[in-house]
Amino acid sequence: MTAATATKARAHRSPAEVYDVVDGMRLHRLHATSEEQYPVPIVLVPSLLSKWYVFDLHPARSMAAFLRDHQYDVWVVDWAKPHRKRPTPGFEHYVDDYLGAAIDDITGAVDVDQVSMLGYSLGGVMATVFAASYPERIRNLITLTTPIDFHRTGLTAMWARYFPVDPFVDFWGNVPGWFIRANFSVSAIARVPALWQAFGEDMKTAEGRSVVRAVRRWINDGVPVAGEMYRTLVRDCYKHNLLLRGGLPIGGRRVRLDAIDAAILTITAAEDPLCPPASAEALNRAAASEDETAITVPGSHLGAVIGQRAHHLLWTRIVDWLEHRSGHHPADWYGDVT
Repeated sequence: MTAATATKARAHRSPAEVYDVVDGMRLHRLHATSEEQYPVPIVLVPSLLSKWYVFDLHPARSMAAFLRDHQYDVWVVDWAKPHRKRPTPGFEHYVDDYLGAAIDDITGAVDVDQVSMLGYSLGGVMATVFAASYPERIRNLITLTTPIDFHRTGLTAMWARYFPVDPFVDFWGNVPGWFIRANFSVSAIARVPALWQAFGEDMKTAEGRSVVRAVRRWINDGVPVAGEMYRTLVRDCYKHNLLLRGGLPIGGRRVRLDAIDAAILTITAAEDPLCPPASAEALNRAAASEDETAITVPGSHLGAVIGQRAHHLLWTRIVDWLEHRSGHHPADWYGDVT
């Protein structure tokens, strides 16, 4: 990990040190707001289909800042834009090379053996595969609207059965950003009521309108998706369900979910057709962990994370769950207080 390349990003981002990791991938480490922190750092892993700052979208809607303010050492993965080449990076590159290098850098900087990892959507799939591949590195695994039983994802699973992913990737190499945005826009039409519930009230205040503008910027700030990773996702996960079945091929091995022994928190959103509870909660049944929790919060795939009620309905529950699973409480540094 190289020296920090910046100490503060663009407007609305929390102050952070930004580190180069490998192949353009970066880590954002939020500046601490208290002298003492929990000893186990938390790593936030965004989806590969969208930008990292969904975790730090706006001062009023920042899960990363909320965790920081509750005395967690917060690191956010910033995936690199895939290069124009064939073959493009696959699952093994994202899991072994990119996430592996990031965890090496974090544990080296903080001098710990394990981290907590929270993955959102497809980022949760990457986090789950990493936890299954390197269980000794992960103390706590939180998956947020993350499909595991891909055959229970409704229309998406049905679409994957017929989508010609091999010729598509062979032709394009990387999946164009416009294709991802078009799919997101089409699916968003069906989720208008849930999205309005999450952000509609924001239009009544100046701060709320600022939040909505930030959401729109994030939605339109798409990136190409690495073709080989996308091929594996559609063919092996959505079509053949190999992650759940224990046969997902990654880097010459087969990923087995029963290798995961970290404490698990599985979070689903009640109005999320992309990841129904049955799809996400399959992880709790497949993993070997003896500490498993599953919760469903109101909201959509996006609204549950950064909607108006996310602070009360989601972020506080994550903090409460992590508190006794992240080492000593920071207050312990000061001894008993009577």
